[in-house]
Amino acid sequence: MKIPVNELKEIIIHILDKRGVEDSSVIAEHFIEAELRGHSSHGVQRVIPLVKGIELGTIERKLNYKILKSTSSSLLIDARRSIGIVLWNKIINELEFKEPISIVAVRNASHIGFLGYYTRKLAEKGYSAIMFGNAEPAVVFPGKAEKLLSTTPLSISIPSNPPVVLDMALSLTARGKIIEAQRKGEKIPYGVAVNERGEITTDPTEALKGGLLPLGGVKGFYLMLTLELLTSFLTGSAVGPEVKGVLNTENPPNKGEVLIVINPKFTEEENHGIELMRRILGSLPGDRGDKLLKNSGNEINIDEKLFNTLNEMAKKIPYF
Repeated sequence: MKIPVNELKEIIIHILDKRGVEDSSVIAEHFIEAELRGHSSHGVQRVIPLVKGIELGTIERKLNYKILKSTSSSLLIDARRSIGIVLWNKIINELEFKEPISIVAVRNASHIGFLGYYTRKLAEKGYSAIMFGNAEPAVVFPGKAEKLLSTTPLSISIPSNPPVVLDMALSLTARGKIIEAQRKGEKIPYGVAVNERGEITTDPTEALKGGLLPLGGVKGFYLMLTLELLTSFLTGSAVGPEVKGVLNTENPPNKGEVLIVINPKFTEEENHGIELMRRILGSLPGDRGDKLLKNSGNEINIDEKLFNTLNEMAKKIPYF
């Protein structure tokens, strides 16, 4: 079913306002843009675990972060269970990245949405950015069945017109897409996930009990592992099986994210390669999302089950 953007946004804002959540419009706009750019795995369905965490007290209604270390080019933050979308939106909008390279490391924030939202905003300001992080374990080592790593989200942006914005999980699919398929009663593609016995499955319920497979097999797994170890090393977050509170918000969040911002005023700022490859390939990372956003008609296609859940959450407080 197709729902007008403004109607869906108002429902989300109402749900959050009724629970005393700070900057509800910022959160709603993030989820809406995720849907419009084709990132439904990080879109409106994420309202449900967010509200659950808020009602259970594992996620703070208002920003409660503490700056642990700060220099002209670096920032280390303990979010202290703050809503990740609100905190990272504040970071992106308020910080000035004047140094050649700046780094922001955050731990213990709730789910922050899709990383390309932030790297795109930085590219539009003229910066290049690299962002990555970790979450609850969802990915298995190839040939095994134990979940060890998250999907290892990664986003890289380059300023141009339009910006190049890579935004992807390093697993073969995002966990949110498995959850979405389960809710819709659909099968998942063959070869992206295994069941509890380590066998390939197309059943999303079995996949959630088992785990996802890494992009690129064993090599991909070690790339993911190294990025997640780096996340933990720089932020002080939990890692691997110790990470909690991202999707299952019955627990407080203890994950981490790292943002590296490059100020190209100190480098070459050469866009020839971008123009060449866009001409050869027809599109570059981020172009598909731009096209989907442009052609959305200010409507979002959402399944009836999710829409009904949102309406129930708007009326029943608390819901959980």
